[in-house]
Amino acid sequence: MDNKPILLLLEENELNISALYSLYARKIPHKSAFWEQLSNEEISHASSLGNDSARVDPARSIVENKFSRGVIQYVMDFVLEEIRRAEKENVTHFDALQTALRIERSILEKKCFDMFMPADTTIQELFQKMNDETEQHIRTLTEEIESQGT
Repeated sequence: MDNKPILLLLEENELNISALYSLYARKIPHKSAFWEQLSNEEISHASSLGNDSARVDPARSIVENKFSRGVIQYVMDFVLEEIRRAEKENVTHFDALQTALRIERSILEKKCFDMFMPADTTIQELFQKMNDETEQHIRTLTEEIESQGT
């Protein structure tokens, strides 16, 4: 992790989140379409990061600070732990929604402009797009929680 450019770590994290949502789709069959849609959107985020990092120097595209790698590691560890937990245990739709909401609200997703300062306008635009889509995920998850009557 110490040697990978931040953009590649962010891409890997998006793929991990996608894998978690895809696992939820398999474990919660009556809500599989809901979870697959979110999973596909995370794959789209990862693809955008991968495509943009191919056009710019990923090592220089983001100005790092003393927190950036720690934040990514924290979120990545949480997502990987949730994948392990979901593989071993039964997961309710409500629990999955709560976990997903926590991830989407995480400092990595919500504070990317504060924590990761893009040095490239292409990356700035990508972060803005991802931030907007993350806000939409939060709205979708919140609406789904509210529709569950809990």
